[in-house]
Amino acid sequence: MTVKVLVVEDDRDYRMIIEDYLKPAGMEVRAATNGEEALELLKSFDPDIALVDWMMPRMDGEAFCRALRADPKRSRLPILMVTVKKEADDQAEALHFGADGFINKPFKPEELRSRIQALLRNPTS
Repeated sequence: MTVKVLVVEDDRDYRMIIEDYLKPAGMEVRAATNGEEALELLKSFDPDIALVDWMMPRMDGEAFCRALRADPKRSRLPILMVTVKKEADDQAEALHFGADGFINKPFKPEELRSRIQALLRNPTS
């Protein structure tokens, strides 16, 4: 079974890096540049997991996570927050507003794939 990944990232270079890390592992990747675009994409794409940047224009990662958690159809979709935010409270804040995991930029390909696999192994309850 192919893992379907929604990438919500406004930085073009990071979108390409993530795709370059995941596609060789057999994952299907679709990308959006902000939360609004991602919500629109979800009308035609049913991902297994979402990788979401925190700071984006129009609709940031926090607002996107809250929107997903409020949607009965998408409320259990695993969300991995992908961000440059590194303060001690950032991870707790992300988990509070609906993320299931947290990874800092820059990251290594193995770390990203491992975190995705862990979240898919242990879906939210």
